[in-house]
Amino acid sequence: MSSAKNDFVTVGESRKVGQDLQSSTVFLVLNFCKKLKIPTSISPYSAIPKTFTAVLNKNLKMKNRLLLTLLLFGQIAFGQTEKHIKVSGTKCSLVPPSGFVVATNFSGFQNTETGASIMINELPAPYQSLIDGFTAEALKSRGMNLIKKHPINFNGSEATLLDLTQLANGTNYIKQMLVFGDTKGTVLINGIYPEASKAIEEKIKDALLSTVCNNSQNDNPLEAATFTIDIKDTDFKLIKYMSGSLLYSTDGIMPTEKPTLIVGNSLAKVPTQNQKKYAEERLKKLPRGEHNTIKEIKEIIIDNLKGYEIVAYGKTKDDKVELVYLVMLFNENGDYYIIVGQSREDFEKYLESFKKIAKTFRRK
Repeated sequence: MSSAKNDFVTVGESRKVGQDLQSSTVFLVLNFCKKLKIPTSISPYSAIPKTFTAVLNKNLKMKNRLLLTLLLFGQIAFGQTEKHIKVSGTKCSLVPPSGFVVATNFSGFQNTETGASIMINELPAPYQSLIDGFTAEALKSRGMNLIKKHPINFNGSEATLLDLTQLANGTNYIKQMLVFGDTKGTVLINGIYPEASKAIEEKIKDALLSTVCNNSQNDNPLEAATFTIDIKDTDFKLIKYMSGSLLYSTDGIMPTEKPTLIVGNSLAKVPTQNQKKYAEERLKKLPRGEHNTIKEIKEIIIDNLKGYEIVAYGKTKDDKVELVYLVMLFNENGDYYIIVGQSREDFEKYLESFKKIAKTFRRK
C-alpha cells in the first residue's frame, strides 16, 4: 500500500480503527489479571492506595465477564505545570501534543486529522505482575507485535515503556505504552497512531512521559460520562468510569461473580445499514459470547434513540447458565450507546432491573 493511500486511510478510516485498537489493551490487561489471579476487588469508596493506574484499550477475552474491571488509586502529583490538562474520569493530567484535543467519549485525547489518540484508564492490580504478563507471545496472541520493552526511571520510580505494532484493515498502527505503579495499582497510558503518521512518535512519547497523578484531583465518574442512568431502588452500585463506560455491580467490586452492569458509548462510528445485525454481532463479541443464545430480540426506543433490546442466555467458564441483557441505541451520526447486564443468579429479578435501568438512559 502506498504512503499516499495510507494517508487517505489515516484521515477517515484510521480514526475508527485506531480507537478500536485503543480498546484492545484494556481487555488484554484485565485478562492478565484473571489468568494471574491478581486481586482487583477494590471498591473505589475504600481507602485509596498510595499509587494509581491507567490502562487503555479493548478487545480482550476476560474469562468471566465483559470489561470486568477498574478502580481507582492515587499518587502524589509532582511536576505538574500549567500546560498539563486534567483527564476526566481519572486522577491523571498530561501535556498533549499540539493538535490533540480532549476526547469526549473516552478518558484521553485525540487528533482527528491523523487518527492518533492517547487513552488513560486505571487498574487496581500490581505493576510487576502486569508487566511480567506483557510478553511477546501474549501480545502476539492479541494481534500485537512487541518491538521493544524496556524499564525506565519515571518520576523517581520504576516504569516500563513498550513499543508495539498492530495491523488492522490493511493499515499498520504503532502503539506506545507507558506502564507504572506499585504493588497496589498500575497506570497504563496508551498512545496509538497510523504508521503513516510516524512523525509524531516523539511527541506521543513526550506526552506519555509528562503524565502526573494527583490524589486530590476529582475523578467523578458521573461527570465524565456523556450520559446518565438511574439505579435508584436497585441492587447496583457504581464502581468506576473507564473508556467511556460506567461500571456497576451489586457488591460494588469488580471482577465479581455477582450481577454486573456496564453502560457506555461507542469510541468510533459504526455502519448503520443493518443495526439489528450489528447488535447481534456485538452480543457475540462479548467475553464467551460465542455461547450466547438469543431468547428474544425486539426494537426499542429510549431517549428518542432507536435500537434493539436483546435477552440471551450464555455459559460461564464453569458451564453455568448466565443471563445476558444487551441494549444498543443508535443515533443518526453512526454513534451508538450500549447497555450490558449479566447475572448468574435470580434471572427474573435482574432482568427486570436491567430493563428498568435501561429505560432511564439519557444523553447529557
